[in-house]
Amino acid sequence: HSTPLHTTSLHFTPLPQVVAFTAQLILTCSVSLLTHASLRDGKYQYSTLTIPLYAELTKLAMSSTLFLKDYHDADGKMDLDYESGTVLAASVPALMYFISNNLNFVIIQELGPTNFQLLNNLKILATAIFFRIIMKVHLNSLQWRMLIMLTVGCTMSQLSGCASKDGGGSPFTGSTLGYSLKLCNACLTALGSVYCEKFLKGNRNPFHFQNMLLYCWGSLFTVLSVLVDSRLFAEGFGQLLEGHSVLTAVLVANYAFVGIATSGVMKYLDNIAKTFAATGAMFVVAAVAVIWFEEPFRFSLVMG
Repeated sequence: HSTPLHTTSLHFTPLPQVVAFTAQLILTCSVSLLTHASLRDGKYQYSTLTIPLYAELTKLAMSSTLFLKDYHDADGKMDLDYESGTVLAASVPALMYFISNNLNFVIIQELGPTNFQLLNNLKILATAIFFRIIMKVHLNSLQWRMLIMLTVGCTMSQLSGCASKDGGGSPFTGSTLGYSLKLCNACLTALGSVYCEKFLKGNRNPFHFQNMLLYCWGSLFTVLSVLVDSRLFAEGFGQLLEGHSVLTAVLVANYAFVGIATSGVMKYLDNIAKTFAATGAMFVVAAVAVIWFEEPFRFSLVMG
């Protein structure tokens, strides 16, 4: 009678999850840094509406290509849900991300890349609240205390460290406009993220087909925004390319890939993993901004 050998099985994180999280972390860092680097004398030399436009069209082209490949490999035998309710559901997160992406340019211009990335942590609090309301996810008292500490830390990081001698001036480093828009942006992004996860996990469609629906709506919103912009009619279609460079092309690619990476995180992980990636990006952006853009290194930044 022999005793059977017991072996310990190792559980590895699936490759799609690792790739999605890593891409989310890296690309989240570079979005704010590249956007800030594209400023010239504090202004953008290109129409900021065109960056989301080209990014959405790029994402749509990539997702369509990948879906058609999968469709061909399956010999056209795919169980697709393209009822009106499913198609319309994709418009909700797409609209919120569309508004958020356009607000990013103003916020980075007003606050800088470091403050922008630090205040991204406010999305964690907003996401938790919307998760509680929409997804019915309950948080314990410890998690709520951590969220409150996070909010306090974000506020501390924005203190300038010294007020003017006459008592005037703001104790914060950024502008009122920048902070107001960032607060709105945090709520929009968090709400969009929750609805995006609900959409991606709430129907049986393949991942690339789901992305196609999201990016069809995103492309529609960005095209409409460019058409509504009066400069298109005043200056002609040439303004769609005016002021663009290799740097803005990289920025477009960054927005495109971070969008796909975000969908991957929502599909294979969840919003909590997405917020961890944003938190990790905060340290990288802060270090690069201090070294590359010579932003001041403040004690309140470290404490926050």
